[in-house]
Amino acid sequence: MLPIYRIELPTPYMVGPVNAYLIASPPYTLVDPGPETDQAKEMLRQALEEHGVPLEKVERVLLTHFHSDHSGLARWVHVNSGARVYAHPYDLAKLVPGYDFLGQRLPLIKGSGIPPSLLAEILQDKDPLPAPWVPEEAAAGLADGDEIHFAGGTLRVLHLPGHATGHLCFYDPGGRTLLAGDFLLPHITPNPLLEPDPGHPARRAPSLRQYLQSLERVESLEVERVLPGHGQEMSGCRQFVVLGREHHRARLQAVLEALEGNGRLTAFELTLKLFPNLKGFEVLLGLSEVMAHLDYLEESGKVGVLEDGGVAKYFLAAAGPEGS
Repeated sequence: MLPIYRIELPTPYMVGPVNAYLIASPPYTLVDPGPETDQAKEMLRQALEEHGVPLEKVERVLLTHFHSDHSGLARWVHVNSGARVYAHPYDLAKLVPGYDFLGQRLPLIKGSGIPPSLLAEILQDKDPLPAPWVPEEAAAGLADGDEIHFAGGTLRVLHLPGHATGHLCFYDPGGRTLLAGDFLLPHITPNPLLEPDPGHPARRAPSLRQYLQSLERVESLEVERVLPGHGQEMSGCRQFVVLGREHHRARLQAVLEALEGNGRLTAFELTLKLFPNLKGFEVLLGLSEVMAHLDYLEESGKVGVLEDGGVAKYFLAAAGPEGS
């Protein structure tokens, strides 16, 4: 069983603090070092000292995914310790200078039927954290099934997309422990965030299908402890897998009910029905949720779609494409 210590770090996001994890077995390793803020730097440095592993002794950084609250300090840790930074290649491609998070998603967002004024509001809602990036010479890729070795045990790499196309979890079979990132969380279900499909960049990644398939994989593991990216340690994982499935089953039904009797609706119009009070970047999160569920329903034959001037309009498959 690997010695793993949680280090809670503040973020400026509504989700609250993020968890970094120190694996205190050589080679000393940090999982998700946290956001790039002066406060997080100081708290991380102090916590490492308290656990007997000064920052300068950290040799590896493992990233569950590229989001800035998890990956922001990876470059800082590398500069101060020489640690190599490991992530899935899909997410390493986003951890480069100049990566345009919203620009990459803009063609997909426009197809939702969002009004230009609201799109401008999203684009103007700046991330309070700097964009994370990792020097190319410090970065290395991890693939599903890879093993990461320590003096006291081994982590198995699991590629579990859904929240991000390159999302990784790390499984310690000796301790029956899952370092889950944002894949499993104690109080919320992770957003199936809108992303281009790495294999077909003009299309959306099938994030909900991927997430539900990933839940099936995790359910088959022997897991006694889940160490999430936010919140406290969770006992076991099967109950959270069940809750995740139930959440998405209910959300799929809500989308179908919103379409019933309404003819053809855009993803944006459906987002207004399900989440009427979103502002700024929150609108993108709402669109992501709705579009992921629409894609799943379309794939399962329950929803049809027609293109109208570059905007997708959805309807219940049983009702046919008629309607306004």
